[in-house]
Amino acid sequence: MATTTKTWRFHADRDGLLAEAHARPSTPVVAPMLSSRIATMAGPGGAEVDRAHMAALCRKMGASEPGPGARWCVLDGGAWRLRWERHTEVSTWTVFRNAPEASIADFAQTALDVVPQDWLSAMPGEVLAACHIAIVAETPAHLPFADGDIIASSVGGAGFTIYTDFRAGPDAFTRFVIVDQQDSPAAAGRVLQQLFEIETYRLLAMLAFPVVSRIAPSLTRLETEAATAAQQVMEEGGVDADRALLSRLAALAGEAETLVGQTGFRFSAAQAYQGLVQERISQLRERQVEGRPSIADFMERRLAPAMRTCASAALRQQDVIARIARTAQMLNTRVEVASEAINVGLLASMDRRSQEQLRLQQTVEGLSVAAITYYTVGVLDYGMKAAAELIPGLNASLATGAAIPVAAFLVWRALRRVRAHINGGGSS
Repeated sequence: MATTTKTWRFHADRDGLLAEAHARPSTPVVAPMLSSRIATMAGPGGAEVDRAHMAALCRKMGASEPGPGARWCVLDGGAWRLRWERHTEVSTWTVFRNAPEASIADFAQTALDVVPQDWLSAMPGEVLAACHIAIVAETPAHLPFADGDIIASSVGGAGFTIYTDFRAGPDAFTRFVIVDQQDSPAAAGRVLQQLFEIETYRLLAMLAFPVVSRIAPSLTRLETEAATAAQQVMEEGGVDADRALLSRLAALAGEAETLVGQTGFRFSAAQAYQGLVQERISQLRERQVEGRPSIADFMERRLAPAMRTCASAALRQQDVIARIARTAQMLNTRVEVASEAINVGLLASMDRRSQEQLRLQQTVEGLSVAAITYYTVGVLDYGMKAAAELIPGLNASLATGAAIPVAAFLVWRALRRVRAHINGGGSS
C-alpha cells in the first residue's frame, strides 16, 4: 500500500500565508522547512523605498515587479519563496525554503542562505525584528537553546510543539523550532504566521519602552513644578504674584501637551500591539510541555511589565496635565475674585468722584445763576434809568431791585432747561 510524504509549497494572498501539501508515493514523513522573517522600519517614505527594493529583486530574478503603490508582493525563486508586505510602520520580508537535510534545528543553515546576498545586505531601513523558524517532523535530540531558558508549548490541539528562548542567536535572529506532529502543512502554516506576528508585534510594542526612560526626567520635573505651583496657590502673594504664577502654569501646560504630542502615538500603538500579541497567543491555544513556561508565560513575565510601565507613563502625562489645569483654574478664580474686589473699589471711587463732580457742577451752576443775574440786572438798571427819564415818578432803583428775583428765577429756569436738554431729558 502506497504511503505519502508531504512537501511544502507556500504562497501568499492578501489575508495571510497558506500552506499546500502535494502528495507523492513514499514514506510518511514531513519534509523539513526553514523560514525567516525580517521586519524593517524605513520611515515615513518607507513604503516607496521598500517597493523599489522589492522591484529590484524581481528584476534580478526575471519576475514581475510590484506595481506603483503596491503594498505587498510574492516572488517565487524556485527553491525558495519571498513575500514582502508593507504595514503601518514596518515592512516584513519573509522567506520560505524546503530543507532536505535530516536535521535543521541547529540553524546552521537558514532560509536566507538562498536569497541573493547583495540584495539582502542592501535592504533599506533599520531592522526591528529578525526571526528564524525551522519546522521538523520529530523533536531534535539537541535544541539550540540553553536548557534553563527554553520556552515550550503544545499548540493546535497538541498537533504542534514549539520550542524557543526568545533570545537573539549568534546572527541576532530569534529562533523557533516547530515540531509538526500531525503532518498538516496548512495548520503548520497558520502556526508559523502566528509566531512571526507575535515576534514582530512584540518588538513593535517594545518601541514604547525606551520612550519612558527618555521622557522620565521631563515628566518628573513637570510633576514637581506642578506640585510647587499648587503649594504657591495656598500662599497669598497678591494679584501680581498670582498673575505671574498663572503665566508659569500656562507654560507648564504647554510643555506637558508638547510631551504628550511627542509620545501619545507611541504609547497608543504599544497598547494596540500588545493586544495583537495577546490575540495571536490565544489563537495558539497553548498547553505547557514538560513543565516549561509557555509563550503566554514569557509575555506575562517580560512584555506585560514593560507595557504596564508605558501605560503608567502615559497616565502620568495625562495626570500632570489635569493637575496643572486644576491649579490654573483655582488660581484664575482667585485672580478673578481679587480683580472683582479691585473693580468694586474702582467703581466706588468713580461714584465718589461723580458725586463730587455733581456737587461741583451744582456749585458752578449756582454761581452761574448769580453771575448771569448780576449782568442781567445791570442791563435792566440802564433800561430803568432811561425809562425814569421818560416816565415821571418812576423810581429806577426801586424798579431794578424789584426785577432782581424775577431775573434770577428766569436765569435759573433757563439753565435747568439747557442742562435737561444736554442730559437727554425733557424740560422741567
